Amino acid sequence: MATYYDIFGQKVQYLSSDPSDVQIGQVWYNSTSNTAKVQAATTVGSWATGGNLNTARRILGRAGVVSAGLAMGGVAPPESPTTATEEYDGSSWTNSGAMNTGQHGLAADGVQTAAYAAGGANVPAPSASEEYNGATWTSGNPVNSARRYPVGTGTQTAGLIFGGVGSSATETYDGTNWTSVSSMNTARSEFAGAGLQTATVAFGATTATEDWNGSSWTTGNNLPYSASSNAGAGIQTAAISIGGSPGVSTTAIYDGTNWSSNPSLATGRGGAAGAGSSSSDSMVFGGSPNTTATEEFTGAGAPITQTLTTS
Repeated sequence: MATYYDIFGQKVQYLSSDPSDVQIGQVWYNSTSNTAKVQAATTVGSWATGGNLNTARRILGRAGVVSAGLAMGGVAPPESPTTATEEYDGSSWTNSGAMNTGQHGLAADGVQTAAYAAGGANVPAPSASEEYNGATWTSGNPVNSARRYPVGTGTQTAGLIFGGVGSSATETYDGTNWTSVSSMNTARSEFAGAGLQTATVAFGATTATEDWNGSSWTTGNNLPYSASSNAGAGIQTAAISIGGSPGVSTTAIYDGTNWSSNPSLATGRGGAAGAGSSSSDSMVFGGSPNTTATEEFTGAGAPITQTLTTS
């Protein structure tokens, strides 16, 4: 039978403490704890507590990734739209430049230093848009179709806004102008989306999923749970649906074709915002009832140290 040395070309290290720079598959013996250990990888994802927002809020906008996130707008105590903007560095939130108009239920996306926000939930339905440069917000051109509770994906110079109350309208954004394109198959509001201007997935409010390929929407496989005001993050081929109302803690992952169940949130919530580069590196923040809570998700495959036993 082949030994560890035969396979890896090195001996099992005899150390007084666990090494700091280890590779998946590496084995060593810790003489202090008298245990043999191996650097393995997680088989399922998990949620962990992140830094709290400075302003408790729900139905807020989002942009960025876990290490450089952005929160904007929302409903904050005493039950009014807020202009508050915060930046996340992977561990804590810092207040930044306020939006020009307090808004909630808005479509938003981009990166921390270049984001956009449009529409909202105010009455009458707003058409205004704003752009963020990493410090301040400036007014942009209005969307063609004013609507309440739309969803946004993409970037500041290649954005996508779709859906809303009684609306299936879809528009693209080039950083200056909004252009009407093919509508969604089903009008919906208070749902989520993830992706880019040329490849986006929409999900929530019902179990229905729709995929956008840059020119048209097609029906995809159903989300395994039904909830409104869920949050979304990631890209079309690695998206995550997070929570929903009322107080749903369920999460699910999309691979571009199928949905699969995922570990639940520590705190169920709807009206939260999700951000992240993929389903395995994402976060959720805010939500109802107005909260400052942030949770970060790490997908399967993350390194983990395991102790070897004979059982």
